[in-house]
Amino acid sequence: MHKQPIPEYQEKRIEEIRLFIKNYRINDGLTQSEFCKTADVHVNSLQRFEKGSLKNIKLLTLLSLIDATEMSLSEFFQTME
Repeated sequence: MHKQPIPEYQEKRIEEIRLFIKNYRINDGLTQSEFCKTADVHVNSLQRFEKGSLKNIKLLTLLSLIDATEMSLSEFFQTME
């Protein structure tokens, strides 16, 4: 199966979300392991996402990471604008 390339504008959105989650975790004083326990996500997924090597993150994984910030979806995405 052939992978469709991610459009540049979508990559920029993913990067913004990635950096926000990483900065949130760091500013909250949480290790990746601690944040993953809260999010119920495997630490490898977070490591790859924060490093930028996981661009096609599963929606459920992303929602779990957002939930770990204790923000509603609307609050989270308001910070993106």
